[in-house]
Amino acid sequence: MSRLRAFAETYPLLFVVALAILQPVLALPFIVATRVLGIELTPLRLIIPTVQSLFILWFICAMGWWRMSGLTGRVRNVHLLIYPSLALFLPALLYGNVQIATGWLLFYFFALLATGVSEEGFARGIAVPVLLSYGRWGAVLVAAAIFSAGHLTNGFFEEFSAIEWIDKFGATFGFAVLYGALFLRTGNLLPLIFLHALADYIYLTSGTAGPFVDEPVDVRIHLAIATANLLVGLYLLSGVTEEDMPATRDPLPAQ
Repeated sequence: MSRLRAFAETYPLLFVVALAILQPVLALPFIVATRVLGIELTPLRLIIPTVQSLFILWFICAMGWWRMSGLTGRVRNVHLLIYPSLALFLPALLYGNVQIATGWLLFYFFALLATGVSEEGFARGIAVPVLLSYGRWGAVLVAAAIFSAGHLTNGFFEEFSAIEWIDKFGATFGFAVLYGALFLRTGNLLPLIFLHALADYIYLTSGTAGPFVDEPVDVRIHLAIATANLLVGLYLLSGVTEEDMPATRDPLPAQ
């Protein structure tokens, strides 16, 4: 692992891109197995994010980055979590909720919680600290771009108009900038994991995204939310100081 830490310090962008590619590759054996055996694909919605989250947690631990990734320590600037906590309820406020069987609610709760662990663990817990050699702006914006590009792979399985492509990238980019800035300002990943999972869960239960979609969020509303997230994220990022980053100030510490 010492060689990997040295590689991450010397080639931070290449390291993050490689890890971004590796994480979804972990899903391939499970997809192939279900196809070959003719098994229902739905359980993979829980299995794959669980495997990915366990891998990310193992990787952070093996690299000695537990503190650097914000998985220990106190939460600073707790008041900054008010905006994302309120904003995540917008789909439910605008569209209400759909009827979903209790079993599926529990199934997707754990699936989305695992997704929150894997995505926040990588995109904020690993990518942002590793990329801090580019400065706080470069770290958050580049990590956000990589995170957003990873979500664009969904477009290979669906047909999107030009505005829908912009919406797809813009929504994830704005979200990633906001959460990247919050990571630096709070110094802790755990609240972001919870908020990320809850945001996805509300989209699911409001019927605006996911397997129970009833009426997708209007693109204009979605872009407005993305723009608000981006602007708030940039504002929070502008206020980041060295004192805000005690867990990430030193370059890639091995603990």
